[in-house]
Amino acid sequence: MLGPILLAAMQFIPNATTCADSGNLPQQMMNACAAWDFEQADAELNATWPVVLDYVRTHLSEEFAWDERPSGEERLRAAQRAWITLRDEHCGVWAYHMRGGTAEPLLFHACKTRMTRERIEELRALMIEDQ
Repeated sequence: MLGPILLAAMQFIPNATTCADSGNLPQQMMNACAAWDFEQADAELNATWPVVLDYVRTHLSEEFAWDERPSGEERLRAAQRAWITLRDEHCGVWAYHMRGGTAEPLLFHACKTRMTRERIEELRALMIEDQ
């Protein structure tokens, strides 16, 4: 027979309502909410990316083709690849505060969420014209 907490965890679906007060949830559910929160931030990043990329292609690539340096698009793509590696590795280390514990996934996903939201703002800041 399954205990009530395990049964609740099996039926738990993370969303804005179920995760609204995740601090009062059992650890497995808090971990699920942290992973869900990261998925939301990552979806926002993925929606922001093509808009920023289009802006960089239009405003920061073509007019400088004469100087033989990488285009704005090439540099942005390289920066994004490097940033993803940095985020994932940094958050992996950050999660070691609870290495091997049940809260390790919570720290990992919370870190990735924070860094992803910060990155969204950094990318949006690139689209400011005539600074």
